[in-house]
Amino acid sequence: MELATRRGASVPSLSLADKGLSRLNESLLSASPATSRHQDDLVNALYQPPASQQIYKSTIAPEYHGLVVEQYFSSRFPYQSREAWIAQILNGDIMVNGNKARPGSILNEGDRIITHAGVRQEPPADRRLTVVYQDRHIRVFNKPAPIPVHPSGRYFQNSMTEVLKKAFPEEIPRPVQRLDATTTGLIVFARSRQAAGFLMKEFQSHRIQKEYLAVVRGKPKEDQFTVTAPIGVVAGAQRGVGEGVRNVKPATTQVERLTSTSTHSVLRVTPLSGRTNQIRVHLSSQGLPILNDDVYGEGDSGSYEYGLHAWKLRFQCFDRYLELNVPPPSHFQSFLGDSDIERL
Repeated sequence: MELATRRGASVPSLSLADKGLSRLNESLLSASPATSRHQDDLVNALYQPPASQQIYKSTIAPEYHGLVVEQYFSSRFPYQSREAWIAQILNGDIMVNGNKARPGSILNEGDRIITHAGVRQEPPADRRLTVVYQDRHIRVFNKPAPIPVHPSGRYFQNSMTEVLKKAFPEEIPRPVQRLDATTTGLIVFARSRQAAGFLMKEFQSHRIQKEYLAVVRGKPKEDQFTVTAPIGVVAGAQRGVGEGVRNVKPATTQVERLTSTSTHSVLRVTPLSGRTNQIRVHLSSQGLPILNDDVYGEGDSGSYEYGLHAWKLRFQCFDRYLELNVPPPSHFQSFLGDSDIERL
């Protein structure tokens, strides 16, 4: 068994045969940046593609079997209302198995959906995808923010999978974990179906160790604590805990306070389960909302600095055991103070 470790966000030495990295760094990242009121260096990294006609293709997954078409769209894509989705259906913008959908139509697992979303302007995204480790099985990135992993909501071209399709056209982008659009840090992509299958089982079996850094508003009552509240659906894609949530599933998050300022704290967070938005939901439920979280806390539309960072990963990939970590974005330092991130 081989042990490989990687500290920091520097790109390892790569063979010239890997031409995809050149395409990624030169072609995609040379696009004109979007304008913003925020820090010049970050704003200059943001890219906003021209408005374009967007067509989405998808297949109905088992969990959506039996839903009427407007319920499916309003629950899976809550960025617009149920009434707005019905209007698109009546306009003939949504096809099911080659036929125009009708309100009230029941969907079945495996149905093929084509959505003509019209001309849309995507939000700006940071497409600087730095490689921190790669071998013939996987490629690990230090994900920036904001950028979603998959096309979702108002994002399409500005998503990791779409960027990587252009950078590595000979490969299918296969992310084996989820990170929210506003979460930075380590994310693993498999380079083959076999590697994806192996790592998905590792994640599902909770054999992959993950640590996050979180900047939150407030100070926890205890320096170390564990949140065990089950997480369920509140509305649309929003998750929550407590009464009134649906489809609850067990969730456990370990938290350690590292340091605090007068207004914020930096926490080491270890999720022991993999629920959607788990860290954001659990910390918010403790009165510790993550910096610039516009769903579970208080967002700042003029800022592209976010408070959740996937800091460390330890996992097995076939015969190799990997320990990877990348430092958080520079704005974390104002909350860390004199703390030495390398010693934490």
